[in-house]
Amino acid sequence: VVYAHRFDISGATPSGFIHPEDYGLAPGKTINLRLRAPDGTSLGAWFIFSEPVYRSQLSPPEFQGDNKLLIQRAVSESPTLLFLHGNSGTRALPSRIAIYTSLTSRLSVNVLALDYRGFGDSEGQPTVPGVAMDARTAWDWLTVEMGAKREDIVIVGHSLGTAIAGLLSAQLGTEGVNVKGVALLAPFSSIKLLMDQYAILGVPLLKPLAKLPFVPRLLAETIAHNFDTHSQIPNIAAPVFIAHGLDDFDIPHTHADILFNAFLEPYLPSSLDVFTHSTSTALVLSDTTNLTKLHDSHVDWDTLTAAQATRAVHRERIVKRTEVPHFGVLHEFEAPKMAVNDGLMSRRIALLKTQYGGHHVGRLEGVQDVFGRMFGLIP
Repeated sequence: VVYAHRFDISGATPSGFIHPEDYGLAPGKTINLRLRAPDGTSLGAWFIFSEPVYRSQLSPPEFQGDNKLLIQRAVSESPTLLFLHGNSGTRALPSRIAIYTSLTSRLSVNVLALDYRGFGDSEGQPTVPGVAMDARTAWDWLTVEMGAKREDIVIVGHSLGTAIAGLLSAQLGTEGVNVKGVALLAPFSSIKLLMDQYAILGVPLLKPLAKLPFVPRLLAETIAHNFDTHSQIPNIAAPVFIAHGLDDFDIPHTHADILFNAFLEPYLPSSLDVFTHSTSTALVLSDTTNLTKLHDSHVDWDTLTAAQATRAVHRERIVKRTEVPHFGVLHEFEAPKMAVNDGLMSRRIALLKTQYGGHHVGRLEGVQDVFGRMFGLIP
């Protein structure tokens, strides 16, 4: 994994991140924090109060009293978003500031914005286990130290942060923890699939190398950890909202389709059912070797076509499609209940594909509205 933690265009001020007001946030609305990961790494973070909590303070613009008590009050009065940012810059990146400001006012939520190790003023160097630990550290800080209810927290990941959100959500899912929701903004399904597609500011980084013999295989084999949200899906038990802009030139929007389809797949008739009366061999359509076996076994292709049509019909029955003119298309379905500590929980899986929004699709008010309604943040 190539981290761009030193690629920072946020224009850090001389005071660093101690005074969030330097970056345009309202005076006293944000508390600068230091969190401590289990391995001792010190992490920088901001806690941004929801607009109602901020406005209700007795003495703005500067809070009086203990910060811990203020945050504990905030998480008891408003839901909180754990925001896991992308691969470049810091929590102070202007595009991220815009999202914090909009979410805290439009959805009346608190935001905990974390800089992973090696990013911003956080210590250390980023590694996949390290950044996963950092996300869990932020979660534990909210729930254990600040007393936030687990069902009041939405885990939000953007770009690289979607993979980290996937790791955290899957870990919590295996522990039976009830999370309010997971939002994946401009996600990628796996590093291996993204390698020849990823771009920064529209410039592809690895695609030219893919034309050289053996390079794609070499790159795949040398990846230390395959950030792979796709493989985490069976363990994610929370409701999931996915959003991607059709005009995203950094990560192709087809990655969002792959993830949504992976969530949907268990509830569709298996493609293997096609072959039960034609052959005793279990075959997979996407495998070239198995396609050869299909040809050799003289499978009834009319049966295959009919079975695929049946899958399409089932999909139409399960997935609700809503088109919003001049904005985008929302696909959603209700997944069967999954077991969590508190019992069985039903959940919704949604995919919003917007016409515009680029890589920072989370800044769109329409995206925030759909996100807010889905997770009960908007009455």
